[in-house]
Amino acid sequence: MRKQITAAAIREYADLTGDHAPIHLQDEAARQAGYQAPIAHGMYLMGMAQSIYLAEHRTHWIQSYSMKFHKPLVQNASAYFVYEVCNDRIQVTILEEDEDGEVIAKGVFIVKEGV
Repeated sequence: MRKQITAAAIREYADLTGDHAPIHLQDEAARQAGYQAPIAHGMYLMGMAQSIYLAEHRTHWIQSYSMKFHKPLVQNASAYFVYEVCNDRIQVTILEEDEDGEVIAKGVFIVKEGV
């Protein structure tokens, strides 16, 4: 599934969590840190990955998770979420733009059925 990560969504996440780090919200701070634009919060992307999975698997719950980030995702880019089932584990990959894009993050959800 592909999701556009807008500046407004990043700001809303910052307001909800209190994480107002300048690299997420200010163009100049992001450029000084080496990014072309403000970047999405890692926890925002991980939470989105969980929400997308759970919306499609309503009888499952995520018991634990881990995710490793390979590169940041700048605002107004798209994230493409890919899920692969392997027993009680869901391999999660977040790619930039589409299924051929660069890897943003990879992780694993341990899921249980029976909510």
